Amino acid sequence: MRLLTAALVIKRKELLEEAERCCQELASQLIVEKHDCGNWASFLEWLQQMQPHLVLIDVEHFQGIVEERVRQVKAAAPTAMLIAVHNAVDSQMIISGMRAGITEYFYPPLAKNLRAVLERRIDEHTRDQFLTNSDRKTIAFLSAKGGCGGTTVACHTAVEIGKRMSQTGAYHVLLADLDVTGGNIRFLMRAKTPFSVMDAMNASQGMDVVSWNKLVSNGYPALEVMSAPSNFCLDRMPEQRDIERLLNFARSRYQWTVLDLGCSLTPYTMSMLENINELYLVASPDVLSLYQVKQILRELQENNFSTDRLRLILNRSADYEDKLISEEAQKMLGISTFFSLTNDYSGLAEAYAGGSLLSSRSPLGRQISALASKITGIEDQDNLRSSKGPWYRKLRAE
Repeated sequence: MRLLTAALVIKRKELLEEAERCCQELASQLIVEKHDCGNWASFLEWLQQMQPHLVLIDVEHFQGIVEERVRQVKAAAPTAMLIAVHNAVDSQMIISGMRAGITEYFYPPLAKNLRAVLERRIDEHTRDQFLTNSDRKTIAFLSAKGGCGGTTVACHTAVEIGKRMSQTGAYHVLLADLDVTGGNIRFLMRAKTPFSVMDAMNASQGMDVVSWNKLVSNGYPALEVMSAPSNFCLDRMPEQRDIERLLNFARSRYQWTVLDLGCSLTPYTMSMLENINELYLVASPDVLSLYQVKQILRELQENNFSTDRLRLILNRSADYEDKLISEEAQKMLGISTFFSLTNDYSGLAEAYAGGSLLSSRSPLGRQISALASKITGIEDQDNLRSSKGPWYRKLRAE
């Protein structure tokens, strides 16, 4: 993984020392390069060659022509975040700099605010690398409303993806319950550890492999499970930064991360959408559920969430409903049904009562296996072997 690169272009010694101390604390995630900017033209040439992710520059180097010099820096490193530092508050300097393209403006003490910005930029950088890595995927399941079966689909799909990863010898899969005020994955997956995603978020800054392994449960091939808190009365809801740190660490360990977001779209679930590759919206074929789908789609569009990353799963459908609702979804909602799952309420109830998930040989189990294959592009090797059959069956069929 490529580390974040920061260019320090600071003239005053006291500002430089404080900035260096802050960067040193994040040395494992940050590469620092310095330039004295003795010659402006050579500095711009250096900047153009280096292309840092972040430029921390002393306003002394602007020499009274703030807007012009900021535009030159932006032209030399167009993708870099530009942070200006000064030894005092200068409102005119702030206005001119912000107008020209400065992202942040800091003055002593730098440590707290600068560290917060650096950490946020590191998290964004890490997330962007994993989201563009075709070998690592983060997918999320969201129920259009309570009772649509999003958690059921998420659990069974994660098990099927884990089975495929086990067959191919790839990295493991993580199933994480981010429905922190009502998640049921702990019960459905029979999680044994008392810890939860909240414990992982609280420890994310100092997380290592040993600590992580204490937080997850297993019991299915190549699948590890992280549950929601068993106590739903939380002191606080997770912040976006907590979620990003958790998912960044998860993506460094797992090829597939499967999230259960619970039901309905909330500000909390919206804060996670930047961190996922695909959102699977699970709905049932009834008017209220489809109405909620329409509301969710509108909210996603208003928040610039691309429909290319959205997949509609129609759960508990029948053959005649499948065609009707698929056509209706295409016409009313503007998206087609990605997958349809049959209604097997009695089979699920019996399996859950027995402390297990649905058999992969059941009609719904086979459908979810097909769904996992469609998501991953990998077939279940056990199904392929069983579908070949003995040679004498082929002769009899002829």
